[in-house]
Amino acid sequence: MNYLKKITTAVLLMAIPLFTLSCSDDDDNNTKDLNIVEIAVQTPQLSILVDALVAAELTDALQTDGPFTVFAPSNAAFEKLDPAILSNIIATPSLLTSLLQYHVAGAELTSDQLNGSVLTLLSGQSLEVENAGGVTINGTSNVTVADILASNGVIHIIDEVLIPAEFNPNTLAQIVAGSPDHTILLQALLKPELAGLLAAASDPTADLTVFAPTDAAFEGVLAVLGKESIDDIPVTLLSEIVSYHILGGAVFSDQLENGDVPTILAGIPGGPDPEFVTVDLTDGVKINTANVTAADLSAVNGVAHVVDAVLLPSYVTYSVGTIAEVVLFDNNFTILAAALRKAELLETVATAPALTVFAPTNDGFVAAGITSLDGLEKEDLDPILKYHVLGSVVKAADLPASGIAPTLEGGNIYLGYLNQGRVLVNGLTEITATDIVKTNGVIHVINRTLVPPAPNVVGIADAMSKMTENAEFTVLVSLLTNPDYADILQALTDATNVTVFAPTDEAFGEIDNGAGLSVDQISEVLKYHAALGRTFSSSLNEGQTIGMLNQQNITIESISGEEIVIKDSTNDGANVIEVNVHGSNGVIHVLDKVLIPVL
Repeated sequence: MNYLKKITTAVLLMAIPLFTLSCSDDDDNNTKDLNIVEIAVQTPQLSILVDALVAAELTDALQTDGPFTVFAPSNAAFEKLDPAILSNIIATPSLLTSLLQYHVAGAELTSDQLNGSVLTLLSGQSLEVENAGGVTINGTSNVTVADILASNGVIHIIDEVLIPAEFNPNTLAQIVAGSPDHTILLQALLKPELAGLLAAASDPTADLTVFAPTDAAFEGVLAVLGKESIDDIPVTLLSEIVSYHILGGAVFSDQLENGDVPTILAGIPGGPDPEFVTVDLTDGVKINTANVTAADLSAVNGVAHVVDAVLLPSYVTYSVGTIAEVVLFDNNFTILAAALRKAELLETVATAPALTVFAPTNDGFVAAGITSLDGLEKEDLDPILKYHVLGSVVKAADLPASGIAPTLEGGNIYLGYLNQGRVLVNGLTEITATDIVKTNGVIHVINRTLVPPAPNVVGIADAMSKMTENAEFTVLVSLLTNPDYADILQALTDATNVTVFAPTDEAFGEIDNGAGLSVDQISEVLKYHAALGRTFSSSLNEGQTIGMLNQQNITIESISGEEIVIKDSTNDGANVIEVNVHGSNGVIHVLDKVLIPVL
């Protein structure tokens, strides 16, 4: 409850012996022999005032000859103050001194002499006293005990602390919290991730300038971005945007000059550092393109200027409306956004005229084993990120029928068109959302980061066999990696273009995983599932025969829409259940049965 005592108790314990006199019973009530400070020390209801005088180092001054009149707030008067405001005053010596000086007049004025204006020790500040059936100061503070005479003046105890004109005990954070027009800015500052900014704005010893966007300003930018609230903005980006509204020193409107002013926001790699705002005084006061609608809201730790638009750092400004905006402002793309910044590619993605980006989500980075960007430098990230970008706008309906698309990295990605409209990239990555269109291109969302070069067909099968969910091809991979079939594995790995018809694990289960077959026979079976050349499903025709690695043929028995049936040497039909799983050296079609050659 007594906040001043927390700071000044130790000082006061040393100071009290200097103020206290030994009084006999005969002169207990003879305060005229005591100075103002000594009386205050002996008056229990003025203990907080005494603490304040010690903290402000005013006790020596009030023990001089004076004369003085002290309007002494009681403990109850101090306790009426907001504790946060009181803490700010305590933490700011200049404020505390000004407040106390405003309670002292440089003359001895008894209650019958009090009326009208009374000049205080605070330069240029007067009290307005009304004396009619009691003494009232500044219209609200009442004298409850009058005319306590001292050797160097007089004390009047009052029931309310007097606040000077233009006295600013609020911090910038308290100004924001008390404004009905800045609830969204306050909501941002109260997020745990912005605790450092809130602490700075709450620190009465800080020295800052805040350009404070109104709620209407935030609502305007949220509408442009298609967001419902600031909760939809990645919190790290939100912190950066708020930081961009803060200068590292108090700058009042009459101190502003045309030109660039640095903010406390550090720049991103390849951009200005720090980020700066541009002041334009040509017509009123503009900060970037925002108008200052209320200037010079003075605080104990700086000044606030209200602006009618949210200020955006340079890298956000050039991203808005482009495909870079999608990445920056989506909580699912925070790793991709960080990678683009670190690789100095964000501006390229924002300003290049026509791009297609296959954008991995945060989970997509994790699925590819990239859980952190630590240790990855610009040179490491550049080829990975460019491998996700095509140099033209390609919507989902225009993805190449060949399944091969060249990237900005220089290599190709391989698209596999599956049933139900599913599309795989490089055999392991699936497109989960398509055609997010912006002014300079389109984004397709993927669930796994692409890492160049794409795996070959053997690598794809191996990776799919090790997936934690929906693993497939474990039997096929176990056979191919058996030393008995090393020649087949090598042939599939070395092939420039190869087509593999890959039976599922369930398909191998139907023939008991090849039990009872010799090594040579299993070798024939494996070779009967691969053909030289990259043959896409769109190239297959009914009745077509395909020569396999074992020099025997399979036949395309029927094609009905997306349903393809293949006939082997036994005339048994195998259904192609997935098509065009692309790798760097070929394509995989998935079968629900094992093809049986002539053995």
